Amino acid sequence: MRAIQFEFVLKGVFLGLWAAAALRQPPGEPRAADLLSLLGWTAGGLVVGLVVAAGQQFLRGVKPRGNPLAYLVYILLEGSFWVYLGLVGGCAAGLLYGNATNPDLPKDRNWLGYCVVAGAILGYGFLQLRQVKDWRWRFGLGAAVGAGLVYVATLYLDEAGWLDASARRTIGLFLLAGLPFFYLLTFCGVAEESEVEIAALCAGMGLGIHLLRFPENVPAIGFLLPVGLYFLYVTKYIAGLRGFKHTLRGFGYLNVGRIREALVCFRRARQINPKNPLANDGLIRVHQKVDLAQFENDPDTLALLDYGFCLDRAEALLIADGTPGEAARAEAGRMLELVERQQPRFAPRAAYLRALWLTYAKRFDDTAATLKGLLDPAVPADPAIRNAVLFPAWDLALRLHPELVRRLGEAELALPGRRVEAIAATERVLAARPDDGTANELKALLYAGLTESEFLADKPTSDFNFDYVEQLGLALIDDADPARHERGAAYLRIAGHGLPNRGPSIFQKLAEATRDPEAARGYHEQVKRTALAVGVKALAADQRAIYFDTLGKSVAGAESRGDFAAAAADQRLVLESGKSELENYRKLADLYEKSGDPLNALLTTETALIYSGKDADLLARKDKYYYSVTPDRVAAVKDKIESLFDVNYCVAKANVVLNQREPDADTLDWGQHLAGLARIVKPDLLAA
Repeated sequence: MRAIQFEFVLKGVFLGLWAAAALRQPPGEPRAADLLSLLGWTAGGLVVGLVVAAGQQFLRGVKPRGNPLAYLVYILLEGSFWVYLGLVGGCAAGLLYGNATNPDLPKDRNWLGYCVVAGAILGYGFLQLRQVKDWRWRFGLGAAVGAGLVYVATLYLDEAGWLDASARRTIGLFLLAGLPFFYLLTFCGVAEESEVEIAALCAGMGLGIHLLRFPENVPAIGFLLPVGLYFLYVTKYIAGLRGFKHTLRGFGYLNVGRIREALVCFRRARQINPKNPLANDGLIRVHQKVDLAQFENDPDTLALLDYGFCLDRAEALLIADGTPGEAARAEAGRMLELVERQQPRFAPRAAYLRALWLTYAKRFDDTAATLKGLLDPAVPADPAIRNAVLFPAWDLALRLHPELVRRLGEAELALPGRRVEAIAATERVLAARPDDGTANELKALLYAGLTESEFLADKPTSDFNFDYVEQLGLALIDDADPARHERGAAYLRIAGHGLPNRGPSIFQKLAEATRDPEAARGYHEQVKRTALAVGVKALAADQRAIYFDTLGKSVAGAESRGDFAAAAADQRLVLESGKSELENYRKLADLYEKSGDPLNALLTTETALIYSGKDADLLARKDKYYYSVTPDRVAAVKDKIESLFDVNYCVAKANVVLNQREPDADTLDWGQHLAGLARIVKPDLLAA
């Protein structure tokens, strides 16, 4: 951080020095000698800075190694401290000594100290603006700062009494001549160039063009050119140039053998632009030069290696058009070794690529062993990384190479959990790429061998295509071949587990296709269970129709078998599922009566009378059921039936008996029975 502060303060100081040089020029036409003298001193300071930086690197053992241009870039970027001192010192020396013999030097404008202090403050202000995180805010603040600098400078220069047209041109020329040096300071600094510095540079350009009055017939060019340059540079090019700067620095480090620093630069360049081809090429070269034995005791450097990039590179080398050559396999092997030895987290992906590498080497036993470890779900591994390579690994084991199919193939697929996991891997690929031919081919192979026991052992709820399984089942269920018919039935039973909203139609199809009555009843029970699990009202209309049709058949079947309790249970489902027609109540009461349950028959009749209180059949049933129900049965459930039990009916009927002139014994018994029921339900009822 101190190095960055140092750089920004020196940038401001340089601007202050250059402004002082422009302001102190004598009136009249610009003197080429004065400008050339200042440029010479500044350039000389730059050369001295580069020489000192090169000497420092030479003492550290860094030499050109046959690439002078790369070495110069490296010195420029790595020796930024000396470059800054050289440029600022050269400019200062040019001001102090370059014009010392000039008799026309204005003594009343010796503002060097003020300009230096103001420049240092301005540079520190640039540093603070650079801390703003959002680039859009930096863009706006940079534009505001640039406009403010131009406004203040123009205001001052317009009011300065000693300025004439020639003096204006002199100042403008000096300002424009100093901009390349300022950009060089921005480029070679440790800190990435920011929008604020570019705004300052464009502000200087705009002010210089304005003072030169060039071109005279288009005065707006002094405004439009810097504004347009600032907008384009910041929105289109600054990110790329930042990455380019890091890339150049990385190649400089690489050429002098500084691996760790090169890694930092190339990784930062890829962070700015992951598709930067130069940075990618540089990162490849760095990883090619890494010697694990050399860096074994350097964990900081090893931590900087981009292991994901290594795997990407190995994959690009191994999965290319045609068979990779020996050199490509050797490089891929080195990349895989880096990952395998240093980053266990990436082991699944490295294992798959290692299996490819071994396959090209025709070491099929080693390939099979590597794949078995990858395909075994019991082996600890990062799930996300393993899932990403499961599909190509299974494709290699089941389809791509006959030697691997012989060693792995169906035998590996038959192990517990393997087929369902392979199906899930294939479905994930198809979810992303539905038209993937390889995935569709492997999908057909995997589902063709799926058994019901495999499915039930794992019971997948996601990454499993139940619709596809249903289609397989429908294609086989009506086949005359018993084996194929049973295969289709198994597929449909699997589909029924995963498609509850279509469960009624699936299990109805199974019931229709079987010749076993017991199996058919079981499938009818499945129709009911799936519908109730989903909620009858939530089913589609066709599925609800199947459900009610199944209930009707179940009621009829149970009644024909004499199982009236089962028939009543199914008839009750008809009512509870929304079919509350009067006839359904009458039917349920009849089934309860036949099953020997007069109490539920009574309660069902009472419910039906709510809808039709004058129905003669229901009233007759009411008389019969009240007589048939036993006091003990009513006493056992009186709290539950109190709302439906008609105590007033019991009392009224008992009164009718009492009011008869000479009731017989059976009639008296009926009246006593009704009064007793009323007393059970309402013990405090005096009438009873």
